[in-house]
Amino acid sequence: MEEIEKNYKEEYLALKKEYEEFVYIVSHDLKSPMRAITNISNWIEEDLAENTNKEIWDNFDLMKNRVSRLEMMMNALLELSRVNRFDMEVYEINIPKMINECIEMAKNSSQVEFHFLYTIENENLNTLGKKLQKVISKLLDNAIQFHDKVKKNIFIEINETVADYEFIIRDDGPGIPDEVKDKIYNIFYTVSSKDILDTTGAGLTISNKIIRSVGGKIVYSPALDTGSIFKFNWPKIITV
Repeated sequence: MEEIEKNYKEEYLALKKEYEEFVYIVSHDLKSPMRAITNISNWIEEDLAENTNKEIWDNFDLMKNRVSRLEMMMNALLELSRVNRFDMEVYEINIPKMINECIEMAKNSSQVEFHFLYTIENENLNTLGKKLQKVISKLLDNAIQFHDKVKKNIFIEINETVADYEFIIRDDGPGIPDEVKDKIYNIFYTVSSKDILDTTGAGLTISNKIIRSVGGKIVYSPALDTGSIFKFNWPKIITV
């Protein structure tokens, strides 16, 4: 029985590696023809500069939008395939300082107010710093991007246990409908149409894969009044 389980595990790991290599190759190799299409589109646009037919320009803008979206999706696939390949350096970080840096990077022209609270005894941690920073940044971007109000509130909380740190990111946005909450970690899935909100829908997928790769888990729950809560744990000890 143990031998059979071992063989299944080895086969699973081999298939997983093969899949990740396939995704990497496909997403990487498709970038070149996508850039060529973008360049050709720009040349055609220059040639049509004096054309005043609105229908032609509407169709042309639609084509450029779809090409741009496809290129962003290829970049997201490439980033997803690199989770277990890149940024594997373990080094010491100051957790509150890193969170504040993520907040600064997430600030934009939108009216966003961040509320940061932490109750941790050990502020410094030897970990995969770039990966933790990427997860936090993507969750903050997600909370801002899918918010439906002019004034947005984002709440960040950190708690510490013996074995790990617990990160909680909450917003007062529209929340996620109960009937689709199981789909939010699927690659390219978005609650809103991509024609309404121009996004790849890959941020949660990448975050989920990073968190699982270090032995953690991310959980979504609706906020009490309105909004979303994403809670994940990050182990203090990570085996690379």
